[in-house]
Amino acid sequence: MNNFSHFEFENFVRNDAVRFKEKQQIKKCSNLVSVAYIILWLIPYLFSRVVSDMGKLFGITEVIKNLYDDPAFIMLLQTLLSVVMFTLPFLIVPAGLGRKTKELISFGLPEKNLFLPLLLAGAGTSAFANIATNIISGLFSSVGIEFLSPEIEYPRGIFGFLLSFTAIAIVPALVEEFAIRGIVMGSSKEFGEGFALAVSSVIFAMMHGNFVQIPFALIMGAVIGFAVIKTGSIWTGIAIHFVNNAVSVIMNYVTEDMESVVLQSVIMVIYYAVCTLCFFVGILLAHKSGCKVWTLEKSESALSVGEKTKYFFLTPFMIVAIILTVISCLDYIYIV
Repeated sequence: MNNFSHFEFENFVRNDAVRFKEKQQIKKCSNLVSVAYIILWLIPYLFSRVVSDMGKLFGITEVIKNLYDDPAFIMLLQTLLSVVMFTLPFLIVPAGLGRKTKELISFGLPEKNLFLPLLLAGAGTSAFANIATNIISGLFSSVGIEFLSPEIEYPRGIFGFLLSFTAIAIVPALVEEFAIRGIVMGSSKEFGEGFALAVSSVIFAMMHGNFVQIPFALIMGAVIGFAVIKTGSIWTGIAIHFVNNAVSVIMNYVTEDMESVVLQSVIMVIYYAVCTLCFFVGILLAHKSGCKVWTLEKSESALSVGEKTKYFFLTPFMIVAIILTVISCLDYIYIV
């Protein structure tokens, strides 16, 4: 009896040590991710302050103002800032964890039997995400709360289109996937694929900073993250992200000067029909691929899902990151 009790005690102590170690690892991961996220938010603010101060110092405030009124300049600036915001800060995470970036991100070729099916399903999901976003916005609108989103002025002409396509479709697909499905999801994957998927989706939604885009980003983030996990490659996420944003840019230029409301409605119906078709064809092909598509690897974690969630989202830096996001969202709320 005494030997059995001693064995139980040793087992309890060992399990408690494992739980404590995992708890500390999750908190460390959370703090590193949230510090990167906070820096991401600070970069455009600090850039604006530096530009403003330089303008006053050299007496070129009016020149800078004219540049900021040029949509082409704004697109170019957005491209450059995106590259900095979604790369440099997030390199803190692997460095802080004592790991190499390539250990967190899979740059290999996607699983060939699943790449096309999940690309189709992922791209098609954007229609359902848009519908969900519209429903949520409509519900709040019915009680007098209007959700707004940042207005983007697209530059005109072929050059303007190419610049917008680069700034909105190509660059974000590369750098945002590097940061979110690469660094964030890769660093939290050791705590379970499902947990990593949920964490990366929430961070992806938060970084959009307004309630119009957050529901859409949360849904698409989960779908893209799932596709990256199942195909074993970040290139799948980049492809889905690119297709979604590219369609958005093209749709904007096609409908921008269109005066016919009927024609606009027809185009939207075609868009939703194509998305729905892509979604169901993708799901069917994935189901017939012979791969275990709809399951994620179970975590061997000593902590429950609730405990991991608590330890990740209630660290000091993460709370600051959440507060920053809420403040940003409040700027885009209009109460009737």
